[in-house]
Amino acid sequence: MRATIVSIAGVEPVSRSVVGKGAVPVYAAVAIAWTVALLGVSVRHLTIALDEFAMAAVIIGTPIGVGLCLQGRGFDRLATLAQGGGLFIAGCVGITLLTFALGTSDRPLIDPALAAIDRAVIPGLDWPAAMLWLSHRHILMAAANWVYESIGWQPMLLIVMLSFSGQHRRVWTFLMAWLGTLFVTCALFVLFPGVGAYAHFGLAAADVPAMRDPTPWHQATVLSQLRAGTLHHIGFVDLDGIVTFPSFHAAAAVLLGWAASSMRAIRWPAILLNGAMLISAVPIGGHYLIDIVAGCVVAVIGISLAGKADVPTATGYRPPSRRVSAATQLARSIVLPSGSRASR
Repeated sequence: MRATIVSIAGVEPVSRSVVGKGAVPVYAAVAIAWTVALLGVSVRHLTIALDEFAMAAVIIGTPIGVGLCLQGRGFDRLATLAQGGGLFIAGCVGITLLTFALGTSDRPLIDPALAAIDRAVIPGLDWPAAMLWLSHRHILMAAANWVYESIGWQPMLLIVMLSFSGQHRRVWTFLMAWLGTLFVTCALFVLFPGVGAYAHFGLAAADVPAMRDPTPWHQATVLSQLRAGTLHHIGFVDLDGIVTFPSFHAAAAVLLGWAASSMRAIRWPAILLNGAMLISAVPIGGHYLIDIVAGCVVAVIGISLAGKADVPTATGYRPPSRRVSAATQLARSIVLPSGSRASR
């Protein structure tokens, strides 16, 4: 009974929120992403494979649920890791589904304009010839493929490292920046759709075998089907990147380098790796140069949005006032015997 009263009176919170400090805006952003995505699917008369998405929801939702339980038990680092990892995947899947709904737009393709901007910035630029030349630099292209594909593991590794280093707020700020960047990317995508440089210039995958990632060609096919109305049913396994402008790979490189900069041990390796990933988005991702610039700008916007969302009230914690602290000390002196107070 005494222990219970002391717990109630103590400075320490008597009950812990199951949601991590600063996580509420991230949960809200993921919920918005899925709400808008499902509305878009309905409005554009698309259907989804319910069994596949239901199974994915269970798999993705499990770590989030575990994280909520861990948060309530006080295992903050594991809780941040579980919730952050699950929300990251949930947000990415929801926004990717949203891009499929937005991809049904009949707005004119912007590829000719993007190619013209590249030529204006770099007079005499021959994008196809440059890619054909690079395709014969096998060691260089092997490295480019590897750094380009690092977007598949870098975010989760970063969440793990930030969580176990106790940088919980950084995890949530990073996720807000990531999701905010994705939202801005979607807004630009619906206005400026494109099939990518490889499809625009008529380069087949067989022409550049050193570019191992099939996404640039798959992207053009999927987007063309969505625009033509021949792709109506979306399975979970069909989800893939279909955005040309702005380059989200470039945006992700900026976000990952920025988020990792808070850890001195990996700051410069992360910056170098993501600098290389940003550059690799041109040959491996089939992006125009202007896509890369736009991706960097969008990332800065996402970081700014995350900063605005990361306000003190979002942490879910407010230091006790002096009056509360004094009352706490009085309660301790009344409840605890003198010997116990001395031992403390």
